[in-house]
Amino acid sequence: MDELAPHARHLVDAPTFGKWTPELAERVGPEGRLVLAGVSTDCCVLSTALAAADTGAEVWVAADACAGADDASHAKALQIMDLYRPLIQVVTVAEVLASVA
Repeated sequence: MDELAPHARHLVDAPTFGKWTPELAERVGPEGRLVLAGVSTDCCVLSTALAAADTGAEVWVAADACAGADDASHAKALQIMDLYRPLIQVVTVAEVLASVA
């Protein structure tokens, strides 16, 4: 999203479903936060968030900057990720921007 672009230090665009790689883990670091946005919530975002949380990374999913295959799949994926609190937090773009202000 354009609102997040000035705050993004690293963008990842890869042809795989999950984007959590050793390179991304190194960029996030042990004290960093991974903020996810993208398509599709029920595939790429979900697989990346779960893999990152498995390693102990703090993950924020900007729900209003994601889209699923359909509204029901999007909502279900967000509900599943919300079960992983506090490692995964489902937030809004406004909350992300407020955290970097």
